[in-house]
Amino acid sequence: MEETGSNITIDQLKEYVWKTLKSGKVVVVREKFPELYESEQQWLRAAQMLSGIDLDSGIRLKQAFVSLYMSLDFLSPGNLTNFLKTRMLDDTNKLSKCVQIARLYLEYDDAVNAEAFINKDSFLVTNSNQEVLNLQYKVCYVRILDLKRKFLEAALRYYGISQILSNAKLGTSCSWLWSWSST
Repeated sequence: MEETGSNITIDQLKEYVWKTLKSGKVVVVREKFPELYESEQQWLRAAQMLSGIDLDSGIRLKQAFVSLYMSLDFLSPGNLTNFLKTRMLDDTNKLSKCVQIARLYLEYDDAVNAEAFINKDSFLVTNSNQEVLNLQYKVCYVRILDLKRKFLEAALRYYGISQILSNAKLGTSCSWLWSWSST
């Protein structure tokens, strides 16, 4: 039976939507829109857009990205490998996304959602050797404590962060810390 627009069933439509979601196209959109929202200081929308990405699913399979690659004209064959590497979520990327989402919720003063994302992959911090990312995680956590009015614990952790910064040579990559942690 040949299918036309009028002969498509609800189940076929659901299957199409499911395949589109699984293809990774939605992930690309969900990662690009928050940049726009951030530039307009729409922190909640940016956080919600990023939090819609399923960080634990298998949608980042190579097969999905090859099909996505075929549908994108701007990627040259030489960039396919780099594209695949950036799209695969290893533990560091998962932690980075969770910290980014938590930071956006904190910009909106939403400690509850920020804490959910900080706690989601907190076990990854111990295995991470990314100093700046670990510091970003700690600053997010301390801001959550601050917003939850746990001032003594927050003060102790702020002091710990200040000691890390005074002893480490992280350079200007940490200049963002105090600009949004003190607001």
